[in-house]
Amino acid sequence: MVEGRRLTRLVVALPVALGAAFSYPGCGAESEGGPMETAPDASAEAALDDAEIVEAQAPPTGCAADRGSDGLFQHLRCAGLYADFDAKRIDPAQRAYKPGLELWADGATKQRYLGLPAGTKIDTSNIDEWVFPNGTKAWKEFRLDGKRVETRLYEKGMDGTWRHAAYRWNADESEAERTQNGEKIPRGGADVPPYEIPSPNQCNDCHQGRKDKLLGLEAVSLGLAGAEGLTLATLVAEGLLSSPPSSGLLVFPEDATGKAAAALGWMHVSCGPCHNRSSAATGEKSRIYLLTQGSKLIGVDGGAAPATVDMLDAYATTVGKTTALEIPDGGGATFLVIKASDPSASRVSYLSGRRVAASANPNEKEQMPPIVTRLIDISGHALLDTWISALPP
Repeated sequence: MVEGRRLTRLVVALPVALGAAFSYPGCGAESEGGPMETAPDASAEAALDDAEIVEAQAPPTGCAADRGSDGLFQHLRCAGLYADFDAKRIDPAQRAYKPGLELWADGATKQRYLGLPAGTKIDTSNIDEWVFPNGTKAWKEFRLDGKRVETRLYEKGMDGTWRHAAYRWNADESEAERTQNGEKIPRGGADVPPYEIPSPNQCNDCHQGRKDKLLGLEAVSLGLAGAEGLTLATLVAEGLLSSPPSSGLLVFPEDATGKAAAALGWMHVSCGPCHNRSSAATGEKSRIYLLTQGSKLIGVDGGAAPATVDMLDAYATTVGKTTALEIPDGGGATFLVIKASDPSASRVSYLSGRRVAASANPNEKEQMPPIVTRLIDISGHALLDTWISALPP
């Protein structure tokens, strides 16, 4: 039967024990019921003893016709996240996690899951650039006002190619269908910007900045206090990393202001996916690098101690550094990337503290993050400005 903390297989068949069949045009017939993230009850366990065990990645019966030309399914119920879609029971092979740092999503709340193929490990020989095994699935569910609105999937094919999809939930959360071109969802009144589901190209803009595409699944975000579920320490304890780090708990360094750690963490998750040293990163050519490498916090380079604030890219490439861009309506004056003690003259603060209107062709480069956000992350922006204000001029 299914056993152990790392549930990597699930049970199919036995409709009496595992849930009723469903009928859906173009998607399937029989549901893969099964346990939730918590342990199954006694009657379900008894049924599982006699059930046929198959790979968790197998789609529900009847979903073959739902598969698109790129290999991904058109409906979320077929994609492998749920053991029982109608009951919203997650396949136990898809394990919940919460990073210690979370990217602002215009007020949406998120739930994340990671599915690793049975018997595999994440290649962490470079602790700063994790490489995931073929067959990996990463999921992110978004909710507005408590209701599911979209679920995103990144899946690494057996050929090593990443594919991704965004599934749009209907009003009663009975189905979620793939959307190919992104979508703007009205919320509130006319003066409230819409919530935006990204297009595939917009997803690539951010994810291409990491060697193996996934964001939030890395040493820093999973190693910080506040991470939950499949944390860095859990991955180490369960032997799921090829080269486990010396510590499963990481912290950002602090400076004399007492405000640096929070600001550096916020820049890492909000700006780092694009602004880092990878040649493929969208913001690499700016030479403003806001991603903090896990190795800097662990201190693995030659046994060195963890880096101090001034040794991190997010400080060294910003504080006191000039930028060629002018302050809008500022009479030709130029920003510093970060001007110590003065957020109003700091380019990073200017961009993170504004949003452009959602229109057909917005000048999105005049806000950060540049896409799929129309509401300012007020609390995160305040962390940045508080630190800048406290830096001695």
